[in-house]
Amino acid sequence: MYRSAVFAIDLLLVFVASLLAVALRGASLEMVLDTHYHLLFAGVAATSALVFWPLAGLLRRPWRYFAASDALHLVAAVTGVVLVTLFVMFTVNRSDSVARSVPLLQWGLCLTLLVLARLSVRLVPPLRSGGDEPSPARREYVLLVGFNRRAEVYLQCVEALYAGRVSVVGILDEDLSVKGLMLKGKPVIGRPANLLAAIRRLRNHGVEITRVVVTAPRRELSPEFHAACQALQVEAEIGLDHFEGLFAASEPRPASPLSGNAEERGAAVADFGLLKSGRGRYLVAKRIIDFSVALALILLLAPLYLMLAALVAVDLGRPVTFWQERPGRHRQPFRVYKFRTMRDAYDLHGNEVPEGLRLSPIGAALRRLRLDELPQLFNILVGNMSFVGPRPLLPVDQPARPEMRLSMRPGLTGWAQVNGGRDLSIADKGALDAWYVEHASLWVDARIILLTLRFVATGEKPPRQTVLDQAHGLREGQRA
Repeated sequence: MYRSAVFAIDLLLVFVASLLAVALRGASLEMVLDTHYHLLFAGVAATSALVFWPLAGLLRRPWRYFAASDALHLVAAVTGVVLVTLFVMFTVNRSDSVARSVPLLQWGLCLTLLVLARLSVRLVPPLRSGGDEPSPARREYVLLVGFNRRAEVYLQCVEALYAGRVSVVGILDEDLSVKGLMLKGKPVIGRPANLLAAIRRLRNHGVEITRVVVTAPRRELSPEFHAACQALQVEAEIGLDHFEGLFAASEPRPASPLSGNAEERGAAVADFGLLKSGRGRYLVAKRIIDFSVALALILLLAPLYLMLAALVAVDLGRPVTFWQERPGRHRQPFRVYKFRTMRDAYDLHGNEVPEGLRLSPIGAALRRLRLDELPQLFNILVGNMSFVGPRPLLPVDQPARPEMRLSMRPGLTGWAQVNGGRDLSIADKGALDAWYVEHASLWVDARIILLTLRFVATGEKPPRQTVLDQAHGLREGQRA
């Protein structure tokens, strides 16, 4: 069934590409459809594919695992189709109705459409049955040591087999000339001797390294690196020989506040009664509004973005943005971006810098005016966040039962932020966020946005007693 379906799609793509080749050569689409010779040209091409596809073995090559070797077979099959089509049309009427450049266009368009179809299938996550999709809460964050061929192979294995469970966040290498380069999208961020500093800096971004994988030869690693491994009690795995043992924890780790199996999470969501009448329509309308307003604001504020980036670059240097990885809707991790307002939390040796020495005067002004939050408009645009919703928190700052607040997209502002914000306890924030999820509507969102504009203009104020009483009452109700 699968082979027949993809074969039929391939034949259709060959037919469409052949018609497009004629149209691009100068004939209008109407002429293409009205001229039987042009339809004959496309039909002969599709018929030829009936022969060359089995000969090239393309029916035995699943699209999801399309590779370079498959591309060679595809090129051979398409070349055969083009040559046979040219021969048939020349035999019929010496190709008088088809321009000489059409076969070349046909060859290029066929390959383009066929390859794009296969690549698009590779990008779609496979359907899994029985709840096999791993939870983002169990994701391993890995730091690679070594910028070499073995590191490339390791990254290929992770991408192919463990994309949902392993995230390689950076590479360390002794060669200073490769710093800033990228290997399969992973940047070289420093030297192995600075392992301690690298891990602490990533921790400041909300990324807790759980594994160091070494692909460099032992003789190339400095004593400082081995000392750092011992100090951090990090298990360093040499090469790819221990790939199968990647997820074997050296010691039990405490349960994450985001842990729990899919059934427990689903039951918790169901208990909170999230699926109410009209909720689906509200979420669709909210996403359309978020996308439209975010796009308009980004275009309108483009000069302001450039000015703020220049200020931060002069004040603190590059990079001008700061990111932290936080759990979003349905626990999916994403990166929250802000303009930098503070210097690095750790020096080059991994020593912590006092917070009083980190915040700059320009950074303090950006924080007070909430201008450092502007890059999050891009998070809203791509769908990681919304204008209104529970604020994205680090895993350690999540309340005891985070399922409720994580059932919606995190927000640029929220009910807890306009009712005390930083002065609220984690438990009170969780209770107010749960209230918002239960009562979310476009009217409530509009009210929160108006309150946000007011406290941006007048400054954040301590939470009112009525708000604290509401939070405490909600907490008691949840316990009951």
